[in-house]
Amino acid sequence: MNRIVTIARLQALGRRGALLWPLAILAIALCTNLVVFASISDTVDEQPVTGALASIYVATLAFGAVAVTQHLPFALGLSVTRREFTAGLALFFAVQTIAYSVLLVVLQSIEVATNGWGLRLRMFGVGFLDDYSPPVQFAMYASPLLLMAILGAGLGTLHARWRVNGVLTGVAAAIVLLGGAAALIGYLHRWPDVGHWFAHTSPVALLAGWPLLVALLVGGASYLALRRATP
Repeated sequence: MNRIVTIARLQALGRRGALLWPLAILAIALCTNLVVFASISDTVDEQPVTGALASIYVATLAFGAVAVTQHLPFALGLSVTRREFTAGLALFFAVQTIAYSVLLVVLQSIEVATNGWGLRLRMFGVGFLDDYSPPVQFAMYASPLLLMAILGAGLGTLHARWRVNGVLTGVAAAIVLLGGAAALIGYLHRWPDVGHWFAHTSPVALLAGWPLLVALLVGGASYLALRRATP
């Protein structure tokens, strides 16, 4: 257990930039949106909703990939096993997700208290989030964040195992799989059923439950591939 904690601390100490950059990108996105919407506030009748929150999720995915490609060779050079590296990385992702999600819940509360930063702007949440308690909001922020980190680690694992061809093959397979599923749904005329499912599934399940399940599946598959990676 001590070695796993040490690996997690190694990730934190060696990736301070990776920890800070998503927050910096989020702050830049917030400031940019405040300036833009302040300049057009007189022409906006309804409450504007911006998708800039996605910036921290994209950044988390990118640095999740870096966590594997940059630190796996170093860790193996220190005689760290792949299992210990995976467990340490998972611990790091868990702490990172908790910290980011707590921050997002706080920013969501500030946004509501200030009537959208004084501009009626919604960046850290849409209306339905206001209906839930802070712990539920935390879960709805945390699961997608954890999923993005693990997806990034999965891409990094593909690179460690099969290099660039592995990454491109994985992306191509995902496109084919999603495109094939969409084509099959359209062929069977099931899009109304899909829409009905989304409409009648609670936001908690969509934003907290399902992303967590996918994260566990991707994490398990990534570990199986990482066991044979030779960086």
